Amino acid sequence: MDRIWQKAYDKARKLVEKMSITEKVNLTTGTGWGSGPCIGNTGSVPRLGIPSLCLQDGPNGVRFTDFITHFPSGLATGSTFNKELIYLRGKALGSEHKAKGVNVVLGPTVGPIGLKAAGGRNWESFGADPYLQGICGAATVEGIQDEGVIACVRHLIGNEQEHFRQVGEWSDEGGGWENLQSSISANIGDRAMHEIYLWPFADTIRAGAGSIMCSYNQVNNTYACENSYLLNYLLKEELGFQGFVVSDWGAQHTGVESSLAGLDMTMPGETFDNWLSGKSYWGPLLTRAVYNQTLPQSRLNDMAIRILAPFFAIEACNLLQENHHPSFSSWTFHTFGQEFPYQHYGPIMQQNWHVDARSAFSDEIALSVAKEAIVLLKNEGHNLPIAKSDGIRRVLIAGAGAGPDPKGYNCKDQRCVEGVLTSGWGSAAVNNPYVITPYEAIQEKAIEQGIVVDYTSDVWELDNVGELADYADMAIVVVGASSGEGYIEVDGNFGDRNNLTLWNNGDELICAIAERCRKTIVIVNSVGPVSLDKWIDKENVVAVLYSAPLGQFVGKAMAEVLFGEFNPSGKLPFTIAKKKSHYVPIISDLEDCENPQDNFDRDIYLDYRFFDKHTIKPLYEFGYGLSYTSFTLCDLKIIEINSPSEYLPYPEEYLPIYNTCEDDVCDPEDALFPHDEIRPVPGFIYPYLYNENIRSVEDDENFEYPKGYNPDQKTCPPLAGGGLGGNPALWDVLYEVSAEVKNDGKYKGGYVAQLYIEFPSTILLSPPKVLRGFDKVFIEPNESKRVKFEILHRDLSIWDTESQSWIIQTGTYNVYIASSSRRVELTGEIDIGC
Repeated sequence: MDRIWQKAYDKARKLVEKMSITEKVNLTTGTGWGSGPCIGNTGSVPRLGIPSLCLQDGPNGVRFTDFITHFPSGLATGSTFNKELIYLRGKALGSEHKAKGVNVVLGPTVGPIGLKAAGGRNWESFGADPYLQGICGAATVEGIQDEGVIACVRHLIGNEQEHFRQVGEWSDEGGGWENLQSSISANIGDRAMHEIYLWPFADTIRAGAGSIMCSYNQVNNTYACENSYLLNYLLKEELGFQGFVVSDWGAQHTGVESSLAGLDMTMPGETFDNWLSGKSYWGPLLTRAVYNQTLPQSRLNDMAIRILAPFFAIEACNLLQENHHPSFSSWTFHTFGQEFPYQHYGPIMQQNWHVDARSAFSDEIALSVAKEAIVLLKNEGHNLPIAKSDGIRRVLIAGAGAGPDPKGYNCKDQRCVEGVLTSGWGSAAVNNPYVITPYEAIQEKAIEQGIVVDYTSDVWELDNVGELADYADMAIVVVGASSGEGYIEVDGNFGDRNNLTLWNNGDELICAIAERCRKTIVIVNSVGPVSLDKWIDKENVVAVLYSAPLGQFVGKAMAEVLFGEFNPSGKLPFTIAKKKSHYVPIISDLEDCENPQDNFDRDIYLDYRFFDKHTIKPLYEFGYGLSYTSFTLCDLKIIEINSPSEYLPYPEEYLPIYNTCEDDVCDPEDALFPHDEIRPVPGFIYPYLYNENIRSVEDDENFEYPKGYNPDQKTCPPLAGGGLGGNPALWDVLYEVSAEVKNDGKYKGGYVAQLYIEFPSTILLSPPKVLRGFDKVFIEPNESKRVKFEILHRDLSIWDTESQSWIIQTGTYNVYIASSSRRVELTGEIDIGC
């Protein structure tokens, strides 16, 4: 993989050396909000056949267009614990983005990592564990990029809540927002940074990710998109990231400083909340900075090379297509309209070709993920699967989540929350081509068995609901909770959830129905953990299922699980606590603080690690999930492949500096706006200088380098670096672990074997156990299959803050094969001596 990137850089350099300063700047700067068909558009270099690059959300499907698949959310995908299926979902995502003409997919999401249960965007990422996030993120990157589009991994780093992520976002709402002087600072310790928050990004870089998005928040009191230590050192030097760093939309706060700090592309181009203004930190100001030698042209060359290199590193990509154009407009669904519909400017032209990107493959993968994502939390008396032969002759389907929202399936950014939940809201939301609701799908299955079906979407008139429940042999109640991105407020929730209760009167609805129906099934369809304490122990609540947002096939997946056509095999990708106090709260009150600080005090003790450390019994633990069948495990084997070493070997020195792109700072008048060739479009950001820029082109001797920036070129990487994802030795396989799994029941079922490791405390204390592997197998009744795990050098390492490297401690490592973080099935040991 390293050699692939070296060749890609050579090809990119040959292109960049032919470019003028303005052409290079054109690649780095977004053309502005609405100034192009996609959510983000770069300038082009027509002379060299380089088109405007189209960057489009996102992680769950192609945003702002039609005839696409709405795939299950990242959190649902993580719940499958199925690496092969996650890769195939990535391929399906990549295929549909490519069919629509997208160059860069803004996904997958591996940050937030799920530190806060009520975090607004947790549903976008894969779960509250760095190992799980890393494996899922890497598989998704590989799937997307195998289809010939670039994956952009987001958000680097510490974006664990939506409150106070941007100054001015809710300044007219009161409540202290108006006093905000800077975005919230995620204050992360060195060990937690490496073992928790950077961990999944290392996996995606190892998988060849072409782009990474920096986040809105500050990290240790420096904005993420101008944090030189984060971008230049941790990301590009220590983790060996070879692609380009793009800002979240409006997350750039400085010009030259952000460039020197490691930002390579700014999106959408303007300064935050000045959309269509043409005001940019880059564009003409970046051109001026090169001419007045505030910004070294070598850095501009590096930015342009990094943007182009991924298109040469990924075999299926084809960049040099001057006539390339996306087949859709993010700003209108009409076939024809003005060239710039957001600005109401330009001639009438075709905007949408309504290309159908869907396929039988996409449908199959989307439905498979939805089914495998469903987690069976409770099944007292084995009342599931549903069968008329078990005395179920009349069923009531209830709850707002069972049917459509009165506003429809596709209200703006999926902020409609009074019906079936297909996703959270915000930039990761996708238009539904259609939705199969739980009511429709469950009713269809019931009718096939001759079961009578009642239905109510009323969640407030509980006397009527109770009467219907009184007649039913079984009631199925679909409830949920939603959240999303911080620029949208829904019912007083500014992205993050205000609490963990069910929406739409869900708790009271369940209680009212369970009082009258002896067999009440609850389906919780939510963006994360919810409080279950009001009804989970009620005798008549005989079964409970949980699912994260499942996309367009939500109802079909639920119905197939309920009626036993598919045996549930999902696992919780987070812990459900018994008490609210066991979760990390959202910082939602500024009080007198103008520069809010978010201290990540739980350090490396994320989610189940915290519960294990403090011996707190959760309601349902990480990795938990029941099946309609039963499994037994035996025959644990641990084989040493390579002898572990305590310290990492020194990586190879950097290759000699190879820069054919010579500095070419000539007369700044060469970069003046070509008024005789271009008629300026309102709000469009160009790279050219204007006369007022020319007058200010002179050396700036007072410029201070960004904090943590060093202009000196290093000759060798840090000990922890030296390759994609870090020191190459970190990825060596040290041990192979395997075990035999047998299906003892009467249903075919999927079993997720989870590998946890307990570290010795020779040098530093560690959590009682950490996830270091998972393998999912599907087994017929009375048959067996072997699950296998590879333990890497990295998996046995801890981050040593003194040596600034990964080390393996001597001592005994307990190896657990488990069905959840709290249920160990087999135990073994690895002894590592001095």
